[in-house]
Amino acid sequence: MKKRKYANRGGWIPLVLGLLLFAAVAVWMVRGVREAAQVSRQEGLRMAQEAVDRAVVSCYSLEGVYPATYEDLKAKSGLAIDEEKYAVFYDIFASNIRPTVTVVERLVEGS
Repeated sequence: MKKRKYANRGGWIPLVLGLLLFAAVAVWMVRGVREAAQVSRQEGLRMAQEAVDRAVVSCYSLEGVYPATYEDLKAKSGLAIDEEKYAVFYDIFASNIRPTVTVVERLVEGS
């Protein structure tokens, strides 16, 4: 009887190494996607905060006073923030003192 040329070429070791390599690449990719999503959320929050700050400064430069409420700010400046995603806290002390504006990301149920 003829012997097979490739009968015993390492057996299960290459299979295990291949599976480990595949698992490592899969974990690396999932981690990268999660990090990208986190950076995207942080960038969106930063952009929302900057938009509100620009609107506050713009209203003050045009009218000489800061808007009394956040709703006034939206009406006068045309500010459009996704209020389902972000909460805006607008605290004003006087019309000639810059208000404290804080934008935070809302918690989404199920995450």
